[in-house]
Amino acid sequence: MLRRFAYFLILLSVVIVAPSTATMQRQVAPPMARTNIGFKLKAIDGKVYDTSATGGEVWVVSFGATWCTPCTWELVAIEELKEEYANKPVRFLWISIEDERRASNNILKQYAKERRLTIPVLRDSDGAVFAQFSTTTRIPLVAFFDREGNFVAPAHRGMSSEISEYKKLVRGRVDALLNAGQGVTTGGNAAN
Repeated sequence: MLRRFAYFLILLSVVIVAPSTATMQRQVAPPMARTNIGFKLKAIDGKVYDTSATGGEVWVVSFGATWCTPCTWELVAIEELKEEYANKPVRFLWISIEDERRASNNILKQYAKERRLTIPVLRDSDGAVFAQFSTTTRIPLVAFFDREGNFVAPAHRGMSSEISEYKKLVRGRVDALLNAGQGVTTGGNAAN
């Protein structure tokens, strides 16, 4: 009886969380459209991050959750990309979409420690920031901000099963933003 109930709960969570095909195909905004949506959130270390104050940096902002396996794979790619762009004006952030009842700050700190994250970990407990970029709960989702702090649509949903392909996609977006009207040499390598 307990197994059937557990199976029912898993099935119910998949039905509730899984977006429809039509919803997944919907774009947040036209490709490479710059908008003034953004956020101001506190990291678990207490520091506040505000997209209106990017300081001339390109921001790569990943949304995920501790229970999301593809999010963990994405964080591996994000950490590797952070190292590739270490000497460039690029900042990588991870935002947990879980509320504090599901994942306390201590749980998020432990999650970051176990995965050796060096990027700031922020929290969007009520999902208001995440909702600016997506009408579904499909994660991971990565949003890109130009040097002026403008969101550059579309946000990218999902994680390729091949980390090298995902990194190539992110590199392409970051390099385009670094080069946009700046005449700056980019930091991403073509090879993994």
